[in-house]
Amino acid sequence: MSDLAVPAVPTTAASARPRLRAGGLLAGLTTALLLVWVLVPLGMGLLWSFVDPSHSWSYPDTFPSALSFHNWSSVFRVTNVLGAIQVSFSVAPLATLLAFLLSLPTAYLLGRYTFPGKETVKILILLPIMLPGMVIALFLSPLFSMLGLAQTYAGLVIGHAFLGIPYMLRILTVSFEAVPQDVIDAAENLGASRWTLFAEVFIPLIMPGLFAAAIFTFITSLEEFNLSFVIGLPNYQTIPTILYGFLGRHFIRTDASVVSAILMLPNIVLLFAAERFLKTEYLASAFGKM
Repeated sequence: MSDLAVPAVPTTAASARPRLRAGGLLAGLTTALLLVWVLVPLGMGLLWSFVDPSHSWSYPDTFPSALSFHNWSSVFRVTNVLGAIQVSFSVAPLATLLAFLLSLPTAYLLGRYTFPGKETVKILILLPIMLPGMVIALFLSPLFSMLGLAQTYAGLVIGHAFLGIPYMLRILTVSFEAVPQDVIDAAENLGASRWTLFAEVFIPLIMPGLFAAAIFTFITSLEEFNLSFVIGLPNYQTIPTILYGFLGRHFIRTDASVVSAILMLPNIVLLFAAERFLKTEYLASAFGKM
């Protein structure tokens, strides 16, 4: 019987090598495509912001023939971009903090308890992300006017926080769900109070998710145009409202590139900082993937 047995063919490194090479090649091509997709627009935008107005840049020139800071000085001279920077970078952290405080109790409830309609609530949370931004702004503007929040700083903070709550809620819910019950039981058996349990067990364990949610909320606030336009103007300008002013009928590419760079560079720094702390599941949860 042993003579009739078919010997097993061992898997060698040589037989696995073609698969590894194919996977590596696909990964390399995907990475190169993503780099081109991201770096080329960023590079073009920065170059356009430094184009010298006296030397036009057009096809077939690959690069501008002359560079200068004229566009930057012009934008800072003819617009209130400094005031817009101050408004944007003060509203964003306040909106992030407010979104966190409003989302924390609901996220804890959704993440640690089971109740009828829980999955429906999770879907409804994402509605502000699914609806067009201008539709939300137009619907909220009468309410803000009745409450005396239209064209006010407080109205901007509350409006931006409202847009950040879906990200904050979704990611914090997943973070609370990921906390092991064994850790909670052990802390309770050791006599931890509810406050100690929350402050010394839950908060440290959800910190990566909290950081992810804060990054998404902060960037959403910085880039928000619709609510800032409907609720903030004319009293409060943000960076996006100035940017869209250059994208109207008289499209000024160079000046728009300057404002885009001012808006873009902090976001890049934040995303690089987030890369050290974020996990794939937290990023995926921001877009509703469970």
